[in-house]
Amino acid sequence: MKMMGHRGARDRAPENTLRSFEFALQSGVAAVEFDIHESQDGVWVVHHDDTLDRTTISTGRVDACTWNELSNVRTKEGDLLPRLEQVLELFKGAQTELQIEVKSSGNFKVLAELLKNNFPSERLTVISFNHRWLREFRDHSAIKTTCLLFGLPLNPVQIMESAGAQGISLSVNWIDQQLVAECHAAGFTVTAWNANDEATFQKMKRIGVDCLGTDVPFTAASWS
Repeated sequence: MKMMGHRGARDRAPENTLRSFEFALQSGVAAVEFDIHESQDGVWVVHHDDTLDRTTISTGRVDACTWNELSNVRTKEGDLLPRLEQVLELFKGAQTELQIEVKSSGNFKVLAELLKNNFPSERLTVISFNHRWLREFRDHSAIKTTCLLFGLPLNPVQIMESAGAQGISLSVNWIDQQLVAECHAAGFTVTAWNANDEATFQKMKRIGVDCLGTDVPFTAASWS
């Protein structure tokens, strides 16, 4: 089972910042998850929420701002918002796998080219709760995709097949042995988020999850 830093290493630095990703590298996790939005002028920016309000000292929607405006936004701790290219460059020389969550609509052909030109495709997975976006992205790229879901689906395999995806990703509160077995039997991967205590980690390991997200990667290193 691979461990994955959720938005980097949130126990050491603000989520989705270069500092958080640098700490994730130091923690030794096999994978890192982060979120992207497209700016008003077509730049893919690393940020979780639709708006800037929660984590930065600015306000407003990310997709209503140009990159020139976003490049001057700072988190409440003083960190700048990274462009997608900056994060790819940081991890390019490592062996870390990346799970990139698409949080807004955008030019997925441009996104596919950006990823292809800046990072080894075999270490990339594009993920989203919007499975139509995943399907559209797959029209432009052979990069793996994973369907994010809330709740426990009746037919997870059908969901992934419909989206042209290679995996499924759910909260640790919803994954059970039956779901994992069904997905594996059909050749699909299962990711769980987020295990922030050892009991949850051991449960996910026992039922055979392939990749497990955590907000505390340094602490999680001792659980295995």
